[in-house]
Amino acid sequence: MKKLTLSSISFFLLFSLFGQNGLKNGNLFLLQKDKNTISLNSFENNNINELKSFSITEKSIYTTDQKERVAILDTVKNNLTIFDIISSKQIKLTIPFDIKPKTVLLNNDNIFVGGEMGKEILIQYNFQNEKWHQLEVPEEVMFWGKAIDDIVVNDSLLIAIDNIVMPKYILFYHLNSSNRLDFSHFTKLKSNGCYEEICFGRISNEFLVLKSNTASMGGRTNHITIIKKFDFENGFSISTNMFDKDFHSFNDIIVIGDKLIIASKEKGLGVFEIKETYFESAGNNSFFNKKIEVSNIKYKEYPKQNIIKLTIIPNSDKIILTLEDKKGSLKYEIIDK
Repeated sequence: MKKLTLSSISFFLLFSLFGQNGLKNGNLFLLQKDKNTISLNSFENNNINELKSFSITEKSIYTTDQKERVAILDTVKNNLTIFDIISSKQIKLTIPFDIKPKTVLLNNDNIFVGGEMGKEILIQYNFQNEKWHQLEVPEEVMFWGKAIDDIVVNDSLLIAIDNIVMPKYILFYHLNSSNRLDFSHFTKLKSNGCYEEICFGRISNEFLVLKSNTASMGGRTNHITIIKKFDFENGFSISTNMFDKDFHSFNDIIVIGDKLIIASKEKGLGVFEIKETYFESAGNNSFFNKKIEVSNIKYKEYPKQNIIKLTIIPNSDKIILTLEDKKGSLKYEIIDK
C-alpha cells in the first residue's frame, strides 16, 4: 500500500461524517490523482492509504460502495466495469437501454444509472439476480429534455434528482436487495430561475442540498439550495450572479450537521451556518426559493490554489481538500477537528 502523508489545518467539525450520497457502508473513499487516474483509499493514523488505482478518461463517471467495489462507467460506449478489490474480480456490463448516463450510484446490492432521455432516464442492475431493470418514472417526468442528474440514498429510499426542464421533481424509490425497485412517490422542486440545471446533490441526516446554475438576461447565476428533509416547501437558496461584484463559483459542497462546507475557485474554503430562521416563511412564495445573502458564507483564502473537490472520510470527522495549482497538479490537505 502506498501512504500519502498530508498536512492538517485546524477546523471545527463536531459531527460524525459519511458519504454525501447517503451511503454508510464502509470506510473506503475515492480521490482523483490526476486527469487520467483515481484511487481507492482508506484512512489510518492520519494518513491516506492508497489501496488501488484505476484509469479513467474525461468521459468516465465513477463511484464506490465504500467497502469493496468501484464502478467506472464509460459514457461514450455505455460500458460499466465493476472492480472488486477483495476478490480481484471484474464485472463488465454493457447498458442495454437507450440512455445517456450522467450519474451512477453503487450500493451493496445494486448499481443505479441516471441520465438524459433516450427512452430511459433511470435504470438498475441487481448483483443477485444479475439482471438490468428499467425503473418506473411517472408520465409527468417522462417528457422531452428530462434527465436524472444525481442519485442519493436515505435509509430505505433511493432518491433521484430531476434536471433542467421545468417543473423539476424529486423521485423516491423503495430500496431492496434482490428485485427491481418499486416507485414510491415524487414531489416538485421550487425554482431558482430560468433554465435551471442541477449539477449535483448532497444529503445528510437533516438536509438535502442541491448545487445548480441558471441562465437568463440577468446573466449566469450559481445557486446552493438547502432543503430540510423533506420539507420541499420551505427551502432556501444562496446565489451569486456573474454581474455581482462578489461573484464566485461553487466547485463542491458537503453538509455536516448545521454547516455547509463550500469550495470556491475564487474565494477558497467557505463555511455557511444553516440557521432555523432561514427556513421561516420560506414557503410563502409558491414557486421560487427564498434567498439568503451570500455574504453569510465565511471564506478562508487559498492563494494560487483551486479547491476542486471536498471528500468526506467515512466514519470520521475529517474531510480532504483536493487542491489544483496553476500547472494542473493535484495535492491533498486534511481538515481536522
